[in-house]
Amino acid sequence: MIVLDDSSLIGCGTLRACYLHPQNGKLIIKVPLPDREGGEEANNHELLSYQKIRQHHEELDHISHCHGFTETDRGAGLICDCIRDCNGDIAKTIWDVVVYQETCDIEELLEVATTLCDYLIANDLFLFDINLKNIVLKRTEDNGYRAYAIDLKGPYDNKEFLQLSSRIKFLARKKLKRRSKQLLERIVQFREQRELLKKMDK
Repeated sequence: MIVLDDSSLIGCGTLRACYLHPQNGKLIIKVPLPDREGGEEANNHELLSYQKIRQHHEELDHISHCHGFTETDRGAGLICDCIRDCNGDIAKTIWDVVVYQETCDIEELLEVATTLCDYLIANDLFLFDINLKNIVLKRTEDNGYRAYAIDLKGPYDNKEFLQLSSRIKFLARKKLKRRSKQLLERIVQFREQRELLKKMDK
């Protein structure tokens, strides 16, 4: 069993906490939050989505790969890649850069996010929850960014009543295009509202 220390906590989502793997700095472990329902289901959905993606794609860029489950002292944990900058630092999310970083090049962020969205659409990678906290920006050696999706629940994380976009590829592409447009709009909008968002995020 892997023991997770609070000092290795990277971040928390709505249902899960993310820890750096104590024995391998190239990996992270996602575990359910103890006071929330749905974290275990989210882990299961993410692994199922990843496995489905891998059935159709041997090589995948722009995503954090999943490596199965491990037992931890905080429940069953999903092991995924830890995306790091070229200098070894853990990559920041778009949210961290847009809301908390004093200076950032919005045009560059929009270009990098567009590249990611175009890649997802072109390869039918239906990751509908592409929000600012679910995408990290890896610093490259030329001081640019490369975007990676770090939440792969995809069609399993579908709030539609009939979930048609999870079964019909045409509708899935349309939905992904809408979500991509929304992501780009929010990058601009959230930068303008960053002081308010920082207060709300505490």
